[in-house]
Amino acid sequence: MNIFEKMLKATDEINRVGKNIKVGVGNIGYKAVGEADVLAAVKPVEVAIGIYSYPVSRKIIESNVYTTSKTYNNETKESNTFFIRLETVYRFVNVEAPEEYIDVTTYGDGVDTQDKSPGKAMTYSDKYALLKAYKIETGEDPDQHLSEPMKKNEYTKKPPIGTPDAAQAEIEKIKAGLINKVQIASI
Repeated sequence: MNIFEKMLKATDEINRVGKNIKVGVGNIGYKAVGEADVLAAVKPVEVAIGIYSYPVSRKIIESNVYTTSKTYNNETKESNTFFIRLETVYRFVNVEAPEEYIDVTTYGDGVDTQDKSPGKAMTYSDKYALLKAYKIETGEDPDQHLSEPMKKNEYTKKPPIGTPDAAQAEIEKIKAGLINKVQIASI
């Protein structure tokens, strides 16, 4: 079989993958498809048919730090949220004829308050490459529900870390006395 025949056979053999993960709570909670569930459905079929899939390239489309401020008892605290958007090209190779492959481009966003946003973005883009390439049904369609409107000025967008604009922003904070002298050495 060529790669198209193998992909068609895999599409036919892979069953529906349910949304078995609960994310968030209350009105902002939703159900999602877990990466482990997708891999459990895909891997045995790929092995049996002779397809190897992997991310052949990744490119950062956007990377930012968002700062939110909250005031409680006259004390204002800031917290950072890191955002990254990746473009991933996911390749599906015919193991018996490696020159035959299909590339699928997907995107993934990762948002985290610490260091996990790149991993979240990679997991999301990889998972959706498999779901879309094999046309795997997951249940409820997210387009059936209207998204909540975003509030303007809810976040203050900072320049991407490591850019000249980010360095200049830190210098301005130093000049304004917002960063103490111990932190200056790390810039």
